[in-house]
Amino acid sequence: MIQAFVQIEAEPSRVQDLIEELAGMELDSSVIKQVYAVTGRCDLIALIESPNITSLGD
Repeated sequence: MIQAFVQIEAEPSRVQDLIEELAGMELDSSVIKQVYAVTGRCDLIALIESPNITSLGD
């Protein structure tokens, strides 16, 4: 199992909604474990778990 952080840009009005919508979402064999609001170039950072690097890229 590997973990990766993914930066996400979002409309400011959607940040809170996306935190709730994305947390726990499954993408093929990867799972979004946690989502954090941040300041700077991106608006959100998501922690994703995947069985391997190939699955993470999908």
